[in-house]
Amino acid sequence: MQPLDRVLLDTPHVKVGAFRVAVGDPRFRDSGPIQNHLIAFPRNGVFIRQAGSRRIVADSRVVTIYNQGQEYERYPICPDGDRSDWFAVTPELALAIASEHDPKASSSSNRCFRFGATASDATLYLRQRRLFLRLERGEMDRLEAEEEVLTLFGAVIARAVSARTDALEGTKASARRALVEGAQAELAQTLSNPTDVTELARRLDTSPYHLCRVFRQGTGLTLHAYRLDLRVRNAMECLSDARTDISRVALELGFSSHSHFTSVFRARVGMTPASCRQTLTH
Repeated sequence: MQPLDRVLLDTPHVKVGAFRVAVGDPRFRDSGPIQNHLIAFPRNGVFIRQAGSRRIVADSRVVTIYNQGQEYERYPICPDGDRSDWFAVTPELALAIASEHDPKASSSSNRCFRFGATASDATLYLRQRRLFLRLERGEMDRLEAEEEVLTLFGAVIARAVSARTDALEGTKASARRALVEGAQAELAQTLSNPTDVTELARRLDTSPYHLCRVFRQGTGLTLHAYRLDLRVRNAMECLSDARTDISRVALELGFSSHSHFTSVFRARVGMTPASCRQTLTH
């Protein structure tokens, strides 16, 4: 059976790889416990439920965090299955990173990371994407590669610790979480398609006003802003090919024009799509 992981870097201290599993693969729901302490950047949307935790939508706005041996299950959102790129460290390094950023981190290297996921902004997404592509092209020596992986790993854990405030606490927290996750899944499935809040609310069996209010409370973003963030991250995937036609990417992702795409991209990433393409390909 074909391996699910393609390893790009494997040193005594860090590993980097790409994970791909199709919905129809018998290993899709349960591909076994995590083999390393790692952070994973999803390329599309999938439901992830780590053992002992609630189910989350893991899309390109999220970084998932795993302790070695962590058991988990996945459930499909997008038809192309689960696609993610991961960065792993040894148990000793994982404990050192956790202790550096989290005063409440366990002293046991088996469970040193307390949080299963955190948000990823466009800058962090671009940072890891560029690192992954440079490794894929063989542009980094061992010293630089290990240093960059450890720095990225630390940034993710620091973000997870500082952002650990549940915006959905309350007597109806479970229902609100389910609504937010349902909206996230719908947006991931219909990323490029035109839609409106009324239609989205109808599919989720709620009112447009309630959906807008709860989604913003749970994510800190409007539905529109969330979808734009997903589109920008998807665009970064396309821009890693130097031959990419930027206007075509803009239209395929649902932007009204090349200029609209450029404006949104620059606002979120701090550079134009053309500059991003150059950053990712050179």
